[in-house]
This record gives sequence, C-alpha cells and structure tokens, in this order.
Amino acid sequence: MKTFRRILRIVLYTLLVVVAAVVGALVVLTKTERGRDNLAGMISNLASSDERKVTVSGIDGIWSGALRLDHVVVEDRGGPWLVARKVALDWSPLALLSKNFSAERLAAERIELARLPVASNQPAESGTTSLPVSIDVKQIDLPEIALGEALAGSGIAELAAKGSVKAEAAPLSVDTVLNVIRHDGKQGNVDAKLHFAPADNKL
Repeated sequence: MKTFRRILRIVLYTLLVVVAAVVGALVVLTKTERGRDNLAGMISNLASSDERKVTVSGIDGIWSGALRLDHVVVEDRGGPWLVARKVALDWSPLALLSKNFSAERLAAERIELARLPVASNQPAESGTTSLPVSIDVKQIDLPEIALGEALAGSGIAELAAKGSVKAEAAPLSVDTVLNVIRHDGKQGNVDAKLHFAPADNKL
C-alpha cells in the first residue's frame, strides 16, 4: 500500500506539473508569434527542470476546449520512466480568467509507468509549493495503465483507473478520488480517497 501511495503521489504531481505548464504556455501563446509556432516545445520546457525532462508532441485543439496530445514523455537521469499516449483534455479556457483550470475530463489511451523516478540529488527547496491556478478535473479516465517489472514485481501489471482531482493553488493541496482495477488476469482493486499536501509532507 505504501508503494501504491507513492506511485499515486508521483503520478498526480507529474500531472499537476504538466497542467501548470500547459496553462503557462497558453498564456505566452496569446502574446507572441513564436509561442504560436512552438507551443509543444514551450510546454515541454516549462514542465521540465534540471532533473526532469518532459517532452510533449502532437498538440491539437488549443483553444477549442478539446485539447489533444499525441505523447507526453517524462525522463530523469536514468531515462524515460513515464509515457502517456493519446492524451485528451476537455476543459474550459474561459475558466482561466478566474485563475481556475476546470476540466470535465482528462483521459489517456495508455499510460506506461516503467519505474519510479530516480531520487533527486538536489536538497528539498524551502518555501511553499504552489500552482499558478487552482485545478478541478471532474473525471479522470485511464483505461490502460502498464506498470513495469520494477513496480509490479513480476512481469507487467495492467491496470485501469477512474476518478477525479481537485487542487488548491497556494499552498498546494490536492484531493483525489480514484478507483483502480487490475485487468491482466490477476485480482486487484483499490478505492482510494487521498489528500496530498506537499508543504506538510502529507499523503
């Protein structure tokens, strides 16, 4: 259960980082011609750090309320550890005017989680963790999640997950409801209600 909680915390935090980068890139997009030509690269750069590289490709439906991404790849110094394929986000661009990222649905055809990320070499930063906007995703739909052998213990574990997530911007506080089902012939079902507060180191 401890490993499962850590997986959820890392996946949720990565999701929030990517969403925050999307918001930041969209703001720049409205201001510069270069931004309009290089949106995917801007999102990748905003979501990346010295120890984390995020690559976003195949972006479509920027302001339509139906944002689509072909691939999202997250890497650390050990290489890629998370891949999201065919990401779909049905959201409300107008909600950004009130500093709120509101989405009816966030889905991905397939999530591949090979392992947990390599521990950071950098000391934890002091101060309060925050986001540029609050986040409210009413439905998360992940029909195919593949956990690598490093996490599954033996072979590949195939899961599916549904749920929702809500995050307050500052200080960062995340509440999520998830139902996770294993569908590779092995039994496994988890219903979880989680509260994630990085500033308090709580999950």
